[in-house]
Amino acid sequence: MSYSEDEIKLKRILSAIINSTPGLKYAILTDDTGITIMSQSKFTFSEKNNISVEKIGAIGGAVFIAGEEQGHILGYGNISLQITEYFEGMIFSMKVGKGVLCISTDKKVQIGFIIATMKKWALKITMILNRYLQDDQGELSKEIKELFRSDTVGLL
Repeated sequence: MSYSEDEIKLKRILSAIINSTPGLKYAILTDDTGITIMSQSKFTFSEKNNISVEKIGAIGGAVFIAGEEQGHILGYGNISLQITEYFEGMIFSMKVGKGVLCISTDKKVQIGFIIATMKKWALKITMILNRYLQDDQGELSKEIKELFRSDTVGLL
């Protein structure tokens, strides 16, 4: 399977997710380091409205990795799903293979439906990402996780 076929499949999946229910704004797929691989939106990203898919992806990936490290410190294990609730919306993040799927929503969404939709597509996205991403990105991910380790934070 070629790179372009994987890219098309990922784009179709993100499109299916973003169009699955009202209230979804952005679906962003990043690698473990927060580098945006692909995104789908019901809106146009522009510098004018100060929304950047790259910024959202980078922060989402970093927050997810930090939360995962926090869970390891507490002995909880890996993150199944991370939900961040703001006054004006929510962000759902889920590990999908070598990446993270982030979905940004309005405040009034059916949380259970969003979670079910993410879980429905997680395995398929994981399979595609295993082909799509290079193995050497794991080293960069380890370096980012090292930044959030509790015993090294004081060194910053």
